[in-house]
Amino acid sequence: MSASGRNVADRVLVFIRNAIVVGLFTLLLMELALRAIGFSRVELYEPDPLIGWSGRPGAEGTYSDEGGAEVRISAAGVRDRERGVVKPRDVWRVAVLGDSYTEALQVAEDKRFTSVMEGLLAVCDAGGGRRIEVLNFGVSGFGTAQEYLLLKHRVLQYAPDVVVLAFLPGNDITDNVRALDPSHASRPYVTLNDGGQIVWDRSFENTRSFRIRSSALFRAVLSLSDFSRGIQAGFFVRDIWRRMRSVEEEPEEKDEKMEKTVEQGLSDGVFSEPRGSEWLQAWKVAERLIEEISNLTAQSKARFLLVTLSSGIQVPPDAKHSAETARRRGLANLFYADDRSHAFAVQKRIEVLSLARPLAEYAQRKKVFLHGFPRTTRRLAMNMNVLGSGHWNEEGHQAAGELIAGYLCLRPAQSPGNDVRERFPSARARKATFEVSLLAGYLGARPQAAGPNGADRSGSGREVMLRQGVHR
Repeated sequence: MSASGRNVADRVLVFIRNAIVVGLFTLLLMELALRAIGFSRVELYEPDPLIGWSGRPGAEGTYSDEGGAEVRISAAGVRDRERGVVKPRDVWRVAVLGDSYTEALQVAEDKRFTSVMEGLLAVCDAGGGRRIEVLNFGVSGFGTAQEYLLLKHRVLQYAPDVVVLAFLPGNDITDNVRALDPSHASRPYVTLNDGGQIVWDRSFENTRSFRIRSSALFRAVLSLSDFSRGIQAGFFVRDIWRRMRSVEEEPEEKDEKMEKTVEQGLSDGVFSEPRGSEWLQAWKVAERLIEEISNLTAQSKARFLLVTLSSGIQVPPDAKHSAETARRRGLANLFYADDRSHAFAVQKRIEVLSLARPLAEYAQRKKVFLHGFPRTTRRLAMNMNVLGSGHWNEEGHQAAGELIAGYLCLRPAQSPGNDVRERFPSARARKATFEVSLLAGYLGARPQAAGPNGADRSGSGREVMLRQGVHR
């Protein structure tokens, strides 16, 4: 090689070396700057070939996009305490399936409705002398199809005595059907054949994006993100871009069958009769999945309870505001999905508890918001706080947990005819007080609980809310 050629090669090597040094120095400065301003955003989820995604075991950090709480993912891939798979003989287990309402990143772990349930079920001795465990298997973004797969392949190995499906009509109708899912997520979808049987669409497994995110390299980047604020910032920019893109597409670019939403992540289509074949199919798919979850639970000798949740527009402190919003948006019936789900459950002899109406009466009686958080300005967060919209706040979780626990306490599987006040001398000895709740009057006027034989199990409507110890 000539002298001039060697000089060019040397200059190229020097340039490359300097570029690497400058690049590393820039990354170091960026890392230090992000740490100095307090930026931290953990990646909580990882690809899962069975259900699309699941929690990343061991991931922990602060969630601040809406509300705010410390979050840690267990070895089982869910936001819950570490639990042994083998159930001790002295334990009575309730497994709760659900989406972001159940996972509840917005509030502290001990403020979620599942934790409220665990405390109140212990007070009423729902387990008949056994220790109570309420296992939270909620994963944000999940649809009923994913919850079915999670139950079948992972949850039942924990041998639950009761399985609760926390069903959010606002998006659990659309999340299972590709044609109506606005998120276009990498998840399994469902269709029904001519015989009404479930046909799985698992094409997400072969998509380029899922293969990339399932690669060893991407998983290594995920692991490194636990220590690098720079990588976390990159994921944050990605999330902001996705959110902006979904908002921009909503009004015009969606197909006509995609309903505009009363709030982000929910569909107005659940507030009226199905419009078109896609919505009719989505309802049939959701109902079929609920029935299959019920059958699967029965096969495992466990009890199944379907609980339908609320959305913000259904449970405002001011009923006039809700009615005006519904009128302005042309929503026929804010409780259509709740009523339809309840009627379906009664027909199929599935135990069901609908929360929207009693929560609405609770919110209006106490003049409190059960959904959303006060709007605040936060640095480097999504700023999704809207009071009256979004996920349950602590008040919402408390009320929901009381209603579900009250139902299970009043209807113990061992002796469904017993009055709760006759079953708990230990609670009475601890001077527990019982208040005839808002749920009592509501269920007394309009049966909401269907027993396994399809009959109304609301009795005289004398429902009881346990208020002792863990109650505020």
